[in-house]
Amino acid sequence: MSLKTKAKKLALLITNPDILFYKKKYLFIYSHMRSRSSVLSHILGSNPEVCGYKELHLSYKGYRSLINMQIKLAKDLKCKFRNKYLLDKILNNYTISDTILNKKQLKILFLLRAPEETMKSIMNMGIKTGVKWYKDPEKVVSYYCERLRNLEELSYRAGEGNLFIESKDLIDNSEDTLKKISYWLQLKEPLKTTYSTFRDTGTIGFGDPLGHIKSGVLKATVGYSNIHIPEHLLKKANESYEKCKLTLINNIK
Repeated sequence: MSLKTKAKKLALLITNPDILFYKKKYLFIYSHMRSRSSVLSHILGSNPEVCGYKELHLSYKGYRSLINMQIKLAKDLKCKFRNKYLLDKILNNYTISDTILNKKQLKILFLLRAPEETMKSIMNMGIKTGVKWYKDPEKVVSYYCERLRNLEELSYRAGEGNLFIESKDLIDNSEDTLKKISYWLQLKEPLKTTYSTFRDTGTIGFGDPLGHIKSGVLKATVGYSNIHIPEHLLKKANESYEKCKLTLINNIK
């Protein structure tokens, strides 16, 4: 880290005493790409008791990791941290230590979407963005299955007090699902199906880059009838999905 970067970091810490003082609450959304995690994190981040709305691309190994999280949020959102949940959305296999998982102030929301619509959505994103591996069904299925294995493993380590939500319920049963999350977090102001947009909303690398996220409203998107997933790959993904879903149901209580 350069002296200039260190100086900026120190200045941010001095001007944001909440980073060094006061107890914090942490909320991690653990999921996979195209799970509707972007719209859910925006709904959460629009609530006055939550600070955060996107992927921070951090591993969480110890206390310093949480400081880095707070610095990123302070730079982006300028929000006060006291009595708020600090949010990160984690869609890839970043490290999280038992030290972090054992914090009493940490809650984890596991979010899972069925494989066919997930894979078609990833491949459609590849067509729109030009990212090559997103368009390759073999690589997409490999990512999906590996990610679900990671979610399973984490569910064994995560302990009590967490929550599992199926992606389809955000659309098919929006009000009750958001009410369930609001109750779980003990939010004073219930979550809504409308939400704010932020600086990096719609920016590739931080969340949904396809434009739907900028609507500010939770709603279903169209299917992708033009995209075909080979049967043997779909079977493999379905097996991973059913296994992961059962594991999460059994472990998240």
